[in-house]
Amino acid sequence: MSESGTVAASAVVAPTRRVSGRLIVASMFLLGICATTFLHTYWTLHLMPFMPLQESLVREFPGSAPRVNGGQKKMHKQTPVVLQVMMKSPVDPKSEKAADQIAITKLQQRVLELVREQNPLPDLQQLELHVYHLVAEDEIQGRSWRILMPDGSNWEEVDDLGNAIPAEGVVKQP
Repeated sequence: MSESGTVAASAVVAPTRRVSGRLIVASMFLLGICATTFLHTYWTLHLMPFMPLQESLVREFPGSAPRVNGGQKKMHKQTPVVLQVMMKSPVDPKSEKAADQIAITKLQQRVLELVREQNPLPDLQQLELHVYHLVAEDEIQGRSWRILMPDGSNWEEVDDLGNAIPAEGVVKQP
């Protein structure tokens, strides 16, 4: 206590702990190695089985930028094994012109032939084909179809969620 009866408050400063720059740089390298390992593992296990089909699609349809993905959504619920192919088309898939419809039909047939040749999924039950056309920078026209593989039935149009669209174009609500 001082003579005036007040207690002088001394500022107690806790010692600051510093992290060395070497530890930060080493941590950044470790994070980069872990992220690269994760991406490489994902690419190898999930996407590489479909790479031969994707390369065949690129050779057959230059500029189509195909993406191929497949598998089962929920294995424990016995969902079908689905192969999804998404690709860009030079023609508008929503066009009513006969020439455009013929081009899309030929595209569907050739994709189906390539899938059957490549057989990327041995237990494949369903093939989904998503075709889009870039009209303008912010406008994309697209349509999707699916075909059941074991019986080779006709293509049926589906919406973005995979639900069948009736021929008249109206989706029935459950």
